[in-house]
Amino acid sequence: MKQRWFLVVSTFSLLLALAACGTTTGNTPAGTPTTVQVTETDFKIDASVTTFTPGTTYHFVVTNKGKTAHELMIMPKSEGSMMGGMPMGDMDKMALASIENLNPGETKTLDYTFPSSAASSHPEFACYLPGHYEAGMKLGVSVSS
Repeated sequence: MKQRWFLVVSTFSLLLALAACGTTTGNTPAGTPTTVQVTETDFKIDASVTTFTPGTTYHFVVTNKGKTAHELMIMPKSEGSMMGGMPMGDMDKMALASIENLNPGETKTLDYTFPSSAASSHPEFACYLPGHYEAGMKLGVSVSS
């Protein structure tokens, strides 16, 4: 009986120890991108994650739930409405990443890894189609240090 009790207690202890070692507290396994749901409406951007870690790959799933076409630009910082008069090619050069021409009801994806140089920065998700930024299509995010 002692031997059986010892075996049960030992097995239970081992299982607890293994469970503790395997806990990830919300992190994804190495090499697996973290999925970020981004929703664009007329005229707002929402994201399931707003604080990012340098060196982590993020899989952005961007859905347009609005009635007009949108885009998503990840800008290195808030550029404000001054970008409205800038040619789109120049905006694209400034963007860290972007998805263009997201039609109503459409979903597109984008994988992006913030570089270590982005630590402690405050990028912005934005739509710079005419009048959209000014109507509120922007979301400030941060990259942790």
